[in-house]
Amino acid sequence: MRNREVKQWPSLGVKTKWGKSATTYLLEIPELMPVIERWDTHVRAQLPGTAMWYTPIIIRWGEQILDTGPAGAHRYGAVGKRIRRLFTAAGLEGKSPHKFRHGHAVYALQRARTMADYKAVSMNLMYDDIRVTDSIYAPLLSNEVQKRIAGLAGQPTTLPSADSDLSRLLRGLSKSQISEALHILADEVAR
Repeated sequence: MRNREVKQWPSLGVKTKWGKSATTYLLEIPELMPVIERWDTHVRAQLPGTAMWYTPIIIRWGEQILDTGPAGAHRYGAVGKRIRRLFTAAGLEGKSPHKFRHGHAVYALQRARTMADYKAVSMNLMYDDIRVTDSIYAPLLSNEVQKRIAGLAGQPTTLPSADSDLSRLLRGLSKSQISEALHILADEVAR
């Protein structure tokens, strides 16, 4: 937890797509970190140091027991079933475990400010090529295009309404005054 590392290493018993091995990192999502830290404390208090952090949970006589054994062949289905139960109990629409991966990716990519940030997110998703990240998640982010393009120049993300004071002022200007205003605005943006 100290380094926020997740060792997704098949040599440790972790099953990954294509048997890839990587150390990934938890996103510092303020609302989730206390939950993750409580889980970490709970697991470490109940299991030996050799047990997996994502340990299987066995339900016996209504009690949930953390298992020290390896994950079974049907783990994905079992996790999905338990998540659906939690969503139902909370009165929410169910989501598959894979949706949490998509949520992680979208959350991180929406906060990426540089290509290095984007590449780091891609690597944290265990993709060898940033184009894979782009092809899967960029369409999900397309609603951000206007906001980001406007933000590149420090402009507001919405245009003033037709009846705003600024709109009325601009409509009252002559062509030469509009030209002068554009030069002033260009100088301001360049600063």
